[in-house]
Amino acid sequence: MLRTEDLLRLEAAWRAQGAPIAGDLAPGLNDAEIDALLAADELMLPAELRRWWGWHDGVRSGVWNEPVSQVGAGSWAFLSLSEALEQRRSEISMGGGGFPADPDDWAGQWAPWWLPVALAGSAYLFADLSAEGEKTPIHLWAQQPDDVFTARFPSFGDVVAGWADGIERGFFVWSAERNEWDTPGNLPTEVLRLV
Repeated sequence: MLRTEDLLRLEAAWRAQGAPIAGDLAPGLNDAEIDALLAADELMLPAELRRWWGWHDGVRSGVWNEPVSQVGAGSWAFLSLSEALEQRRSEISMGGGGFPADPDDWAGQWAPWWLPVALAGSAYLFADLSAEGEKTPIHLWAQQPDDVFTARFPSFGDVVAGWADGIERGFFVWSAERNEWDTPGNLPTEVLRLV
Protein backbone atom coordinates (compact mmCIF):
# COMPACT_ATOMS: atom_id res chain seq x y z
CA MET A 1 0.00 0.00 0.00
CA LEU A 2 1.24 3.48 -0.80
CA ARG A 3 2.09 5.23 2.45
CA THR A 4 2.12 8.98 3.01
CA GLU A 5 5.49 8.65 4.75
CA ASP A 6 7.03 7.22 1.55
CA LEU A 7 5.65 10.11 -0.51
CA LEU A 8 7.20 12.54 1.98
CA ARG A 9 10.50 10.62 1.90
CA LEU A 10 10.56 10.75 -1.91
CA GLU A 11 9.93 14.49 -2.04
CA ALA A 12 12.50 15.13 0.72
CA ALA A 13 15.06 13.01 -1.20
CA TRP A 14 14.46 15.08 -4.37
CA ARG A 15 14.91 18.30 -2.40
CA ALA A 16 18.04 17.02 -0.64
CA GLN A 17 19.55 16.15 -4.04
CA GLY A 18 18.61 19.53 -5.53
CA ALA A 19 16.72 17.70 -8.30
CA PRO A 20 14.62 20.03 -10.47
CA ILE A 21 11.50 17.85 -10.09
CA ALA A 22 11.19 19.10 -6.49
CA GLY A 23 10.63 22.68 -7.66
CA ASP A 24 8.20 21.81 -10.48
CA LEU A 25 5.73 19.51 -8.73
CA ALA A 26 2.12 20.23 -9.66
CA PRO A 27 -0.49 20.51 -6.92
CA GLY A 28 -2.39 17.33 -6.15
CA LEU A 29 -5.89 16.59 -7.38
CA ASN A 30 -8.89 16.29 -5.09
CA ASP A 31 -11.36 13.41 -5.41
CA ALA A 32 -13.80 15.44 -7.54
CA GLU A 33 -11.02 16.40 -9.98
CA ILE A 34 -9.85 12.78 -10.20
CA ASP A 35 -13.41 11.56 -10.81
CA ALA A 36 -13.98 14.19 -13.52
CA LEU A 37 -10.81 13.11 -15.37
CA LEU A 38 -11.79 9.43 -15.12
CA ALA A 39 -15.42 9.89 -16.18
CA ALA A 40 -14.82 9.78 -19.96
CA ASP A 41 -12.86 6.52 -19.64
CA GLU A 42 -15.22 4.93 -17.10
CA LEU A 43 -12.30 3.92 -14.88
CA MET A 44 -12.08 3.53 -11.13
CA LEU A 45 -8.77 4.35 -9.46
CA PRO A 46 -7.63 2.28 -6.50
CA ALA A 47 -6.72 4.07 -3.28
CA GLU A 48 -2.97 3.89 -3.97
CA LEU A 49 -3.26 5.81 -7.23
CA ARG A 50 -5.76 8.29 -5.79
CA ARG A 51 -3.19 9.00 -3.08
CA TRP A 52 -0.39 9.34 -5.71
CA TRP A 53 -2.19 11.88 -7.89
CA GLY A 54 -3.75 13.50 -4.83
CA TRP A 55 -0.22 14.14 -3.55
CA HIS A 56 1.08 15.74 -6.77
CA ASP A 57 -0.40 15.60 -10.26
CA GLY A 58 2.89 15.18 -12.11
CA VAL A 59 5.00 18.25 -12.81
CA ARG A 60 3.74 21.67 -13.90
CA SER A 61 5.91 21.73 -17.02
CA GLY A 62 4.69 18.31 -18.22
CA VAL A 63 6.08 14.80 -18.54
CA TRP A 64 8.02 15.59 -21.73
CA ASN A 65 10.11 18.25 -19.97
CA GLU A 66 13.07 16.03 -19.20
CA PRO A 67 14.96 15.91 -16.88
CA VAL A 68 12.55 17.99 -14.76
CA SER A 69 9.92 15.25 -14.82
CA GLN A 70 12.29 12.38 -13.95
CA VAL A 71 11.78 10.73 -10.56
CA GLY A 72 15.41 9.66 -10.23
CA ALA A 73 15.38 5.90 -10.76
CA GLY A 74 16.50 5.37 -14.33
CA SER A 75 14.65 7.66 -16.68
CA TRP A 76 11.12 7.16 -15.31
CA ALA A 77 9.09 10.34 -15.59
CA PHE A 78 6.20 11.46 -13.38
CA LEU A 79 2.99 11.40 -15.42
CA SER A 80 0.04 13.55 -14.42
CA LEU A 81 -3.29 11.73 -14.35
CA SER A 82 -4.39 13.43 -17.58
CA GLU A 83 -1.08 12.45 -19.24
CA ALA A 84 -1.52 8.86 -18.01
CA LEU A 85 -5.04 8.72 -19.44
CA GLU A 86 -3.83 10.22 -22.72
CA GLN A 87 -1.06 7.59 -22.98
CA ARG A 88 -3.58 4.83 -22.20
CA ARG A 89 -5.94 6.04 -24.94
CA SER A 90 -3.07 6.24 -27.41
CA GLU A 91 -1.92 2.69 -26.65
CA ILE A 92 -5.46 1.32 -26.90
CA SER A 93 -5.99 3.02 -30.28
CA MET A 94 -2.69 1.60 -31.62
CA GLY A 95 -3.66 -1.91 -30.52
CA GLY A 96 -5.94 -2.34 -33.52
CA GLY A 97 -8.64 -4.31 -31.80
CA GLY A 98 -9.95 -5.79 -28.63
CA PHE A 99 -7.92 -7.43 -25.94
CA PRO A 100 -7.85 -11.23 -26.27
CA ALA A 101 -9.57 -13.40 -23.68
CA ASP A 102 -6.64 -15.82 -23.78
CA PRO A 103 -3.20 -14.31 -22.94
CA ASP A 104 -1.65 -16.83 -25.37
CA ASP A 105 -3.40 -14.90 -28.17
CA TRP A 106 -1.85 -11.59 -27.08
CA ALA A 107 -0.30 -9.66 -29.97
CA GLY A 108 0.70 -6.39 -28.32
CA GLN A 109 -2.74 -4.96 -27.49
CA TRP A 110 -3.10 -2.63 -24.53
CA ALA A 111 -5.71 -3.86 -22.05
CA PRO A 112 -8.42 -1.31 -21.20
CA TRP A 113 -7.81 -1.94 -17.48
CA TRP A 114 -4.12 -0.96 -17.66
CA LEU A 115 -3.08 2.57 -16.72
CA PRO A 116 0.46 3.97 -17.09
CA VAL A 117 1.88 5.49 -13.91
CA ALA A 118 5.42 6.30 -15.13
CA LEU A 119 6.96 6.70 -18.57
CA ALA A 120 10.49 6.22 -19.94
CA GLY A 121 10.64 6.67 -23.71
CA SER A 122 8.22 4.06 -25.04
CA ALA A 123 8.28 2.00 -21.83
CA TYR A 124 5.71 2.20 -19.05
CA LEU A 125 5.27 1.12 -15.51
CA PHE A 126 1.54 0.44 -15.54
CA ALA A 127 -1.10 -0.43 -12.98
CA ASP A 128 -3.50 -3.32 -13.41
CA LEU A 129 -6.80 -1.70 -12.42
CA SER A 130 -8.62 -5.03 -12.58
CA ALA A 131 -6.81 -6.30 -9.49
CA GLU A 132 -8.83 -6.69 -6.31
CA GLY A 133 -7.72 -5.56 -2.89
CA GLU A 134 -5.82 -2.62 -1.44
CA LYS A 135 -2.65 -3.14 -3.46
CA THR A 136 -2.31 -2.19 -7.11
CA PRO A 137 0.06 -4.54 -8.98
CA ILE A 138 2.55 -2.77 -11.22
CA HIS A 139 3.70 -4.29 -14.51
CA LEU A 140 6.34 -3.32 -17.06
CA TRP A 141 5.66 -2.50 -20.70
CA ALA A 142 9.28 -2.55 -21.87
CA GLN A 143 10.69 -0.95 -25.03
CA GLN A 144 10.05 -4.41 -26.54
CA PRO A 145 7.00 -5.60 -24.56
CA ASP A 146 7.42 -9.29 -23.91
CA ASP A 147 6.29 -10.09 -20.36
CA VAL A 148 3.48 -7.66 -19.64
CA PHE A 149 1.41 -10.14 -17.66
CA THR A 150 3.86 -10.65 -14.80
CA ALA A 151 3.52 -8.13 -11.98
CA ARG A 152 6.95 -6.61 -11.30
CA PHE A 153 5.84 -5.10 -7.99
CA PRO A 154 2.95 -6.21 -5.76
CA SER A 155 1.89 -2.61 -5.23
CA PHE A 156 2.61 0.93 -6.36
CA GLY A 157 3.63 1.64 -2.78
CA ASP A 158 6.58 -0.72 -3.27
CA VAL A 159 7.70 1.30 -6.30
CA VAL A 160 7.54 4.65 -4.50
CA ALA A 161 9.28 3.28 -1.39
CA GLY A 162 11.97 1.82 -3.66
CA TRP A 163 12.50 5.12 -5.47
CA ALA A 164 12.82 6.98 -2.14
CA ASP A 165 15.15 4.34 -0.71
CA GLY A 166 17.35 4.31 -3.84
CA ILE A 167 17.87 8.08 -3.68
CA GLU A 168 18.38 8.12 0.10
CA ARG A 169 20.99 5.33 -0.14
CA GLY A 170 22.89 7.11 -2.93
CA PHE A 171 22.09 4.67 -5.73
CA PHE A 172 20.51 7.53 -7.71
CA VAL A 173 22.22 10.94 -7.47
CA TRP A 174 21.25 14.19 -9.13
CA SER A 175 24.17 15.70 -11.10
CA ALA A 176 23.63 19.45 -11.47
CA GLU A 177 26.74 19.60 -13.65
CA ARG A 178 25.32 17.17 -16.22
CA ASN A 179 21.66 18.06 -15.54
CA GLU A 180 20.66 14.40 -15.13
CA TRP A 181 20.26 11.59 -12.63
CA ASP A 182 23.37 9.46 -12.23
CA THR A 183 23.86 5.91 -11.00
CA PRO A 184 27.30 6.07 -9.36
CA GLY A 185 27.94 2.33 -8.99
CA ASN A 186 26.63 -1.16 -9.42
CA LEU A 187 23.05 -1.52 -8.30
CA PRO A 188 21.86 -4.32 -6.04
CA THR A 189 19.20 -6.54 -7.59
CA GLU A 190 16.34 -5.00 -5.57
CA VAL A 191 17.33 -1.52 -6.82
CA LEU A 192 18.12 -2.59 -10.39
CA ARG A 193 14.53 -3.66 -10.95
CA LEU A 194 13.41 -0.05 -10.32
CA VAL A 195 15.26 1.37 -13.35
